[in-house]
Amino acid sequence: MLLAIADFADDEGNAYPSISTLAKKCRMKPRNVNYLLKALQSSRELDVRVGQGPRGTNLYRINVSRLTMQIFAGVQGFAGMQPTAQPPATHCAKPLQPIAAKPSRNHQEPSKGKSEDFVLPDWVPAASWDGWVEMRKAIRKPLTARAKSMAVNKLEKLRADGYGVAGVLDQSTLNSWQDLYPLKTATATAVKAESPWKGAV
Repeated sequence: MLLAIADFADDEGNAYPSISTLAKKCRMKPRNVNYLLKALQSSRELDVRVGQGPRGTNLYRINVSRLTMQIFAGVQGFAGMQPTAQPPATHCAKPLQPIAAKPSRNHQEPSKGKSEDFVLPDWVPAASWDGWVEMRKAIRKPLTARAKSMAVNKLEKLRADGYGVAGVLDQSTLNSWQDLYPLKTATATAVKAESPWKGAV
């Protein structure tokens, strides 16, 4: 606030800006300007003479003697020069590792995750199996090694029940089924397709 008032001061140190002008200059509300002016007046850093400026404005005069001036620190003296370092050693220890002639390669062992150790039994037709596996990939439900083993176990049970393995696989492939089911026989299909009202009186 004192700097804003000093900007408006003449050669004799008198300033008479309006409250709204000081508010714009300091980028604050006029109410805050009044608060600061009263605080500066009570600390006697600013003399305010009400109505004694031109056309009845307030006259402001900064009391420079009341301002606490900061005492500037003297220039720091130069630090003394560091004594020169000792000459380098004439002999150095051998490096821990010789420099490699070729860039090093990654000799890390691959991570030992579960490997694909699934083997398709010879009683499962390869073409039907491959078709079902490809269909599972196409519907974004690929088989893991464990899922393949479980599917073979299910095929073995269906085979023991008298169902053809190729037919079961082809049925699931044709219908885009994720699982394997017993074959639907022609008579079962015909019974399901028959109307429940047929023969009713």
